[in-house]
Amino acid sequence: MIPEEKIAEVRERAGIVEVISDYMSLKKSGANFQGLCPFHGEKTPSFNVNPARGIFHCFGCGVGGNAVTFVMKMEGLSFPEAVKLLAKRVGVEIEDRPLSVTELRRKDEKEQQLGIVALAAGYYANILAHEPAGEDGRRYLAGRGIDSSLFTAYRLGYAAESWDGLASFLKQRGVALEQVEKLGLIKRKSSGSGYFDLFRNRLIFTIANVYGQPIGFGGRVLDNSLPKYINSPESPIYVKSEVLFGADLAKQAMRELRAAVIVEGYFDHLAIYRAGIKNVVATCGTALTRGHLQVIRRYADKVYLLFDGDSAGGKATVRAMELILAEQMPCFVIELPPNEDPDSFLAKHSAAQFTELLDRSRPALDYYLRQLVAEEDTGNVAGKKAVADRFRVMLQKVADPVERDLYSRELARVLAVDIRTLGRVGQAAETGTATAAALRGTAGVAESLVALLFRYPEIAGEFGKAGAAELLPAELRSVAVSIMAAAAAGEKPDCAGIIDAAAESGPLRPLAALLVDDSHLADIDDPGRALHDFCRSLEREALKTTDAKGLRNEMLRLDSDSPRYWEILEALNGLRNRKSQLS
Repeated sequence: MIPEEKIAEVRERAGIVEVISDYMSLKKSGANFQGLCPFHGEKTPSFNVNPARGIFHCFGCGVGGNAVTFVMKMEGLSFPEAVKLLAKRVGVEIEDRPLSVTELRRKDEKEQQLGIVALAAGYYANILAHEPAGEDGRRYLAGRGIDSSLFTAYRLGYAAESWDGLASFLKQRGVALEQVEKLGLIKRKSSGSGYFDLFRNRLIFTIANVYGQPIGFGGRVLDNSLPKYINSPESPIYVKSEVLFGADLAKQAMRELRAAVIVEGYFDHLAIYRAGIKNVVATCGTALTRGHLQVIRRYADKVYLLFDGDSAGGKATVRAMELILAEQMPCFVIELPPNEDPDSFLAKHSAAQFTELLDRSRPALDYYLRQLVAEEDTGNVAGKKAVADRFRVMLQKVADPVERDLYSRELARVLAVDIRTLGRVGQAAETGTATAAALRGTAGVAESLVALLFRYPEIAGEFGKAGAAELLPAELRSVAVSIMAAAAAGEKPDCAGIIDAAAESGPLRPLAALLVDDSHLADIDDPGRALHDFCRSLEREALKTTDAKGLRNEMLRLDSDSPRYWEILEALNGLRNRKSQLS
């Protein structure tokens, strides 16, 4: 376990604005900073960072926390891993404690699997670079203009003709072949005795995670045999829907440019990377997924699609575009000449000419509208209606009402119809500001009372004497108690912990909204008086919910000499007197 004082030191030194700015763009807004939330799709910023309190909170999806929890969510790390990552960045030394048996087993298994794939990557790389068995691979790459200087940087390799070359190599190094089988790199022979390699006679592309650790492979044949490509199957360390080929090579450029170029294949990626476009990633054997977009959101704000210039590439572009628009990310389409792919285009044209294509990329909806017009016969009513119907379905995915209106007008212009006949394309879209205001609007007296205590912890003693905590709902009461305990110990309340809890608990979200921005409490001259007023309001609310009518009806059914009769009468008198005092 990492000592609490070390965790506190990391949090103190790791400025939350600087940490989050490494992953996304932030703009100052009053005392806070705002940006587009990397955890859900939006076009209007609802993600707020409060540097004074070291917390972040999204008013759109409710996620929140501190610098450590942000890194955990963005990088998919455990709490200790995120603390250590930030500690290295800010120069805090952390000594590792001995792991528990369970932790050690889990850590050992993952490290063992990563180690096996790294050994396999080295095996394939050595064959391509040095072994006679890799001559076919070297000749093939030379024919495509790829020299040996790229082998190491791009982690290229070659799987020779041997049926069990990798299996024998790993066995000689003491690796349990059952573990290699779990990773899908070898398969058990049908006889049940021995193993054979998955990849044979193939050029090998190493698939890595965002940290550059090999986790799988893609293999391409050197002739026209089928299948042209095979990929490692999914494994505990390789989840295809969450891994983009080349993300580790591209992440720095994506951060700098705040944009990602998505291509389909390994050679497409290699061709563009060689051309100097470094912010490129590839899906490789699977359709684009939300998991892929989550990876991209860590580093980029917008996406460029670059698929093949044939019919299949056009369909893949539309499918990807639909997902990206639904996630509310700005999307552009780079158009290639018919029947060209990025690799073939760059084999015939210069990098400068490719950059011109990039500069001329169209917004996704602009591209889609022109594709529809090209596909349908807009010289007749049926064709125009088909274009309008298909385009309006895609347009509903756009959150910005101004953008929707402009595209509706463009659709009317292209089809030469009156925009009024198209009707309005609606979308229930919240702006970040509206969402924040709505959340703060749902914050009642109870949330305001807890926010007051958090901002002015010096009233904690008075808060306790007034019995204010007993007037609060259970979840808010526990927050108030923790704030009072921190104040009694002379410590700051754990704001990030409250924000974390709010992300998991709907009832706490209005409180989280107040804690991220409680500027409305800054003008309170007398916090003690405000405490008194809030408590009176809570009592009035509690009295309103008291079933006085039910008590009176019960009393009417009782004899006047019944103990319960006098108990109810006393309670009703007490309620009446308290209401009079509070009015």
